[in-house]
Amino acid sequence: MLTKLQSIVEMAQKRGPKRFAVAGAHGLSILKAIQTAQDLDIMTPVLIGNKKEIIRFAREIELDIKHLPIYDIIDNQKIARKAAELVHKGEADAVMKGNILTPILLKAILNKKYDLRSGQLLSHVGIMEIPAYHKLILITDSGMVIRPTLEQKIGILQNAIQVLRRLGVDPIKIAILSATEKINPAFPETLDADQLVRMTEEGKFGNVIVEGPMALDIAFSRESADIKKYPSKVAGDPDVLLIPDVSCGNILAKGLVYLAGARICGVIVGAKIPVSLISRAEHAQAWVSSIALTSVLA
Repeated sequence: MLTKLQSIVEMAQKRGPKRFAVAGAHGLSILKAIQTAQDLDIMTPVLIGNKKEIIRFAREIELDIKHLPIYDIIDNQKIARKAAELVHKGEADAVMKGNILTPILLKAILNKKYDLRSGQLLSHVGIMEIPAYHKLILITDSGMVIRPTLEQKIGILQNAIQVLRRLGVDPIKIAILSATEKINPAFPETLDADQLVRMTEEGKFGNVIVEGPMALDIAFSRESADIKKYPSKVAGDPDVLLIPDVSCGNILAKGLVYLAGARICGVIVGAKIPVSLISRAEHAQAWVSSIALTSVLA
């Protein structure tokens, strides 16, 4: 059972540094994260962005970049394409989103020219360390698929399961969240939850436990499940929260960070390579943990 994000950093250290194409490396917080990741020996960066800005910020934090490859590119679309190209050519193992818009970067990743598609749905995985919870928990999708269909939720679940299996989590318990535990057409996510549970029973997702729909209180509290007479193997102990849409996931994750002192890391999975991605407003720890998670998955 993983209880700390530091465990993921240690996994990355054991595997050795991976080569990251840093798309938009011209940012102070980005270079600080790179500096820490290099010190931890979990990353070998290839910097792509405004070289003058990269040099200026590197001097500010006393980061030695003389030995690092730097591609001096200012245009965001060209930055994104260079990152995808480096991976395509085998010169990078993963991509890190820096000072560049996510849609621009992902458009390049999905460009057939670079052959980085895997046939799977791309989705965002956030892994959180919450002081009031006894283990790490995965929240998905809070940053990629805006309003997932049932078919997309299947892909999101498959991605989440693959990530946790790579991290050595077994068994995997999944809670499909809603505002109610009743199947109700007024809440379309409850219909999807019912179908996903049936698919699990038929072996669609392998040896995992999937329950839902369930409200957040039941997911986190066995006592709430007992009071509401909700029979459950997941209540109080989920590894994954599947949320109805990006807005719900974004609000939940940021609420936990800013109001409950949670720590987070994030990655986009589903392509042939993982993409380290976290909110630009997150602390340096979140950037470094995201690099570590991406490194483990690369």
